[in-house]
Formats: sequence, structure tokens, C-alpha cells
Amino acid sequence: MNSKMHLHIIAVSVVMGLLVIGSGVGQADTLSEGHRKVSGVVTAIKGDFVTVKTVTGSLMLNQKNAREHGHAEYKNGDEVTIVMDENNDIIEAHLKGEEGHHHFYTGKLVYMGKMKKEIKLETIDGEKVFPIDRLEIKTKNLEEGTVVTVEVNEGGKVIDLHRGSHGEASIHAMPKSPQ
Repeated sequence: MNSKMHLHIIAVSVVMGLLVIGSGVGQADTLSEGHRKVSGVVTAIKGDFVTVKTVTGSLMLNQKNAREHGHAEYKNGDEVTIVMDENNDIIEAHLKGEEGHHHFYTGKLVYMGKMKKEIKLETIDGEKVFPIDRLEIKTKNLEEGTVVTVEVNEGGKVIDLHRGSHGEASIHAMPKSPQ
């Protein structure tokens, strides 16, 4: 084989690889890296505060969050699935069998204001602005211009943020790969 043939094979391989990567654009129902699911049962409700008993202990939920996401309020005895991040913070909770549908967007961080409750990304689809759901996201030490991936819940709010997890080359909406 000569060097021209090698270049053609490499070019075809690159194009095929890009097509495979691009075909996955959209949403994903899988957990993102560092997240885990915990199941439990609602054991107590006091006002908006809900206690969920799990195999590792009790967790507290808030009825307000359920209402904001359009979910039914929790009742004693309900089975609940809770998604926690790598810091064991609760990202979201659903009644068993009602899973969240998340989108993942990768782009350059335009801003993540300390005073603003939103984040702005520059993607190949243009600038996108998302409201931030959790205060912990705003405390991450990221410079403007850094490539990041945001996880957006079914309510359209950012529930997690990671430094360029899909590679700096692709700056657009992408699903997480199954784990």
C-alpha cells in the first residue's frame, strides 16, 4: 500500500467515526459519571419535608421540588428512586418507575454568574442559557472559556456540571454513553 492509500483509509475512518458520534445527539436516560441511584420508602412527612428510608440510612426530600418538576407529592409508603451525585448530594427524586429524561450539552462556558441563577454555554448550535437548579453548581471553580458538559433535567434546569467530559472537539448536545 502506498501513502495515498493510507491517507484515504484514515480519512474514511475519521468520517465514519464522526458519523457514529453524531448519530447519538439527543437525550439519554442513563446515569452520568459519578451518579448513583438509591431506592427507598417514604416513612414520614412533615409539611414539605419528606423522610425516605434507604438501606444506607434516611434521606430528606422536599415536596416543593416534586411540585416544581410536575410530579405528584409523596405519600407515606411510596417507593422512591433518588439520584445522588459524586458528593452524595441529592440531584433528583422520582416515584419508583418514573425516571427522569435528561439532556447533556457540551460547550464553552460563557458565564456562570455568582449572582445569576443561570449558566450560558457556546455550542455549535449557538449560545444556550439554562437556569441552575442547585447552588453547589455555582461554586465549582471553572474559568470562562472552559469546555464543560451540563446535565439538564426534564424541567430544563442544570442539575450537574462537569469539565469537558465529551472531549474538547465536540461542542454540542450529546447523550452520555450507557454505563
